[in-house]
Amino acid sequence: MLCLCVSLAALVLPHYAAAQYNCSAALQRTPVNDDMTVVCGPQFITMTVNLCTALYAGFDPTGLAVNSRQNDSQCKGLIDSTVTPPVIRYSLPVNGTLDNICSNSIQIVNEGAGTGFLSSFSSIQSVVISGYIDTRQSSSGLISYSTDLYYGFSCRYPLEYILNNTQIITSSVSVAVNGNNGTFISTLSMKLYNDSSYTYPLSVPETGIPLKTKVFVQVRASNLTASFHVLLDHCFATPDPFNMTLTERHDFFIGCSKDNQTTIIQNGDGLTSQFRFDAFRFLQHRDRKLSSIYLHCVTRLCQPSTCKELKAVRLCQRHRLQQRLSDTGLGRRVIASCDAVPCCNRAAQ
Repeated sequence: MLCLCVSLAALVLPHYAAAQYNCSAALQRTPVNDDMTVVCGPQFITMTVNLCTALYAGFDPTGLAVNSRQNDSQCKGLIDSTVTPPVIRYSLPVNGTLDNICSNSIQIVNEGAGTGFLSSFSSIQSVVISGYIDTRQSSSGLISYSTDLYYGFSCRYPLEYILNNTQIITSSVSVAVNGNNGTFISTLSMKLYNDSSYTYPLSVPETGIPLKTKVFVQVRASNLTASFHVLLDHCFATPDPFNMTLTERHDFFIGCSKDNQTTIIQNGDGLTSQFRFDAFRFLQHRDRKLSSIYLHCVTRLCQPSTCKELKAVRLCQRHRLQQRLSDTGLGRRVIASCDAVPCCNRAAQ
C-alpha cells in the first residue's frame, strides 16, 4: 500500500536537470501514486520513485529519503538513469528490522481466526512494516507556502505457513520442499538429516531406508530478522502429497501432544526448530516394495516473547490434562507432552 501527498503550489521545472536525465515532456506533471512502486520481498523491501516528476515538482532527487532520514546515507535512494523513465531506487532489508536503521513502523496485527488447514489457529497474525519517503521539511511552524513531497508505503507479511511435501522413501519410505504460499515462505526450509548434530543430510538409497531409522528434521528461517522465532505448531506425515481432502495422516505432534516415537529437540527458541522420529510405513502401502511418506509442518513466525507465551500456555494445558486424568481415577495411561526443549514423556497414574 502506498499514498502520496504533494501540495498544489505552482511548480517550476529545472530544465537543465530534466535534460540531464532525459525526462520526456509527458512527465512534466506533478507526482501521482503510480510514480512509486513497492515490492515486498522476503529479504528486502524495494521501492522506486519516478525521478522526472519529482524534478518537475521542483525537488532535488538526492534529497528524498526514508522517514525524513536525509542525513543517513542508508536511508537515501540511488539514481538509476539506465531505465526509462529514470528512477530513484530504495532498498530496505527486512532482516534489518531489529536495528531498524531508517525508523520504519513495525506492527504485529491480528487478522482473525485461521481458515482451511490453519483453522486450528484462533488468531492469524501478520507483521506490517510501513514508512514514507519524503523531502526535507521546507519550513517549521504551523503553516508553509512551500511544496513538500511525501510517499507512504506499507508491506504486510503473514506469519503462519505450511511447509509441505518433503518426501521420504522407506524400504518395506533428495528432499524437496514445494510451494511458495506466503511472502516469507522462501526464507523457510525443511531439511532431513541422519545425525543428531544435523551435519549430514539424509541419504536415501534406491532400496529406501530401513524402518525405525532415526530421521532428524530441521525447519530453519534464513535471512530473516532475529525479531522472529520459528515455532512448529503441527508436524505430520501423509501417504500422498498434501491436499485439503486428505483424511489419512500420522501426527508427529500437535501443539503439546506428540507421538511416542517423536522427540522434539528445540522449538520456538530461535530461527531453527528441530525434531526426530523413527521411519515407518503406511499400512495402505502393504502391497508395495517401497512406501512413501510426505512430511508437512504448520509453522508460525512469532516474536520471541510471543513464542515464550505460547509455550507457557501449552505447559499449563499439559498440567491441567494430567491433573484431570489423576482426578478422574483413570488407569495407567501414557501422556506424551511437550512444553519446552527437550520434550518429555510423562505417565499419569
